[in-house]
Amino acid sequence: MLSTAILSLLVGCALLFPANGGIWVATDVQHQPAAAVKPSAVATVATIGTAPSPEAPAGSEQAPDTGLSLFLRNGCGACHTIRGTEAGGTIGPDLSHVGSRRAIGAGVLPNTEEAIADFIARPDLMKPGVKMPAFDMLPKAEIHKIARYLKALQ
Repeated sequence: MLSTAILSLLVGCALLFPANGGIWVATDVQHQPAAAVKPSAVATVATIGTAPSPEAPAGSEQAPDTGLSLFLRNGCGACHTIRGTEAGGTIGPDLSHVGSRRAIGAGVLPNTEEAIADFIARPDLMKPGVKMPAFDMLPKAEIHKIARYLKALQ
């Protein structure tokens, strides 16, 4: 049987770790009803000091068809990093500021929205030997939304 001290400790810990994925909440917030605290509004270690994405104003939720959400949903974040987002891959280049580069594909293409879209669709045609898989199975509209988002990352 648990002693009173251990039971109190467990109850205290349960108040600090909400059921929303283990995100820490401030003491003054935990007394509010659960519906009043949105996990997306709580700062985490990963989001402190990061700028919001170009498509989403601070505090807004990502629509399912934005460039960032398409980038993440299609697995691009498994290989590429975009700081301030869930994309944390290390196999491919960091794309956090890809829009400010003069060229893409290790210098083989100009940094335009169209060139980025072409590279996403068939990187093997643009840069022989590239490890990135082709994404030409995606609808062209989605590829262009991803390219627009990446070009906006300055």
